[in-house]
Amino acid sequence: MSKVYYLKPRGIKVISILVTLLIVSVVLVGLMVESVGVGEVAVIIDPITGNIVGSVMGPRYFIKMPWQTVDKIYVAIKTLDMWTDRTTGERGDYPAVTSLTKDGLEVDVDITLRWRIDAGKVIQLYRNYPGKDWVDKTLAPRLRKVIRDIISNYTAVETIEKRTEIANLILEKFTETLTKEKSLGNSIIVEGIDLRNIDLPERFRNAIEEKLTQQQLMIAASYNRSRILVLANATAEAAILKALGEAKAKIIAANATANALEMIISVIGENTTAAQTYLTFLMLRDIAQTGQNIYIIIGNTGSYILPIERKG
Repeated sequence: MSKVYYLKPRGIKVISILVTLLIVSVVLVGLMVESVGVGEVAVIIDPITGNIVGSVMGPRYFIKMPWQTVDKIYVAIKTLDMWTDRTTGERGDYPAVTSLTKDGLEVDVDITLRWRIDAGKVIQLYRNYPGKDWVDKTLAPRLRKVIRDIISNYTAVETIEKRTEIANLILEKFTETLTKEKSLGNSIIVEGIDLRNIDLPERFRNAIEEKLTQQQLMIAASYNRSRILVLANATAEAAILKALGEAKAKIIAANATANALEMIISVIGENTTAAQTYLTFLMLRDIAQTGQNIYIIIGNTGSYILPIERKG
């Protein structure tokens, strides 16, 4: 016959206490152990004392009191985008910054700010901005003001020509502004600014494009004019050289003919018929070299040789 064992009330009570302690321990451990990720700082808040008791830089696990709460703040590099796509209506974190230029034109500035929080100064920043709204309350408004102040010192054309200078000035002035802002406590580090675009009014853009087109046409016309002058000068010089060559050739030929006549006269004496015959021979030779038709007209007063131009 098997025996039946019964737990005494005291034993049941002990087991219940142990189970309860185990459950409470697990819950307490769950409340005490916390983790923080990469690029984050955990701010530990004690609601009983109403104080911030410390901060922990991630990534890691850490222990806190069960009643304490944790608020995590991202301290790695973030971007603040201010842009507007007029075609689709889309926008960044904030719309483009509308500003007036020195000559009164309205432009839209698209810009991206790269920034981060100094991990060592998170507690002071959190005290001043417990809602973690430092971007909405301070960073974005200050950046818009700096952009408008700087753009107002440049004409619309200069915003195109001096884009790099404007970007550097915005970075410099914005960094200086944040340094002077006491509520931030030098906790914001500006990594850089990307001036994406300065959108000018459409009518102004059209005027600039028209001006550039006219300038290009003027440059092309100036080039063509210079080219024509060079070609004309070259043609004129070639014609002059050709004329000089022909003139010199005729002078040489005339001198040669004169020398030949002198030699003939020196041999046969003052015989004009011989000289005339020699000149006629030279003329016939020159005409023969041209390949033209020749007509000889004989009259009472003498003979005439007429070269006829060949057609075709």
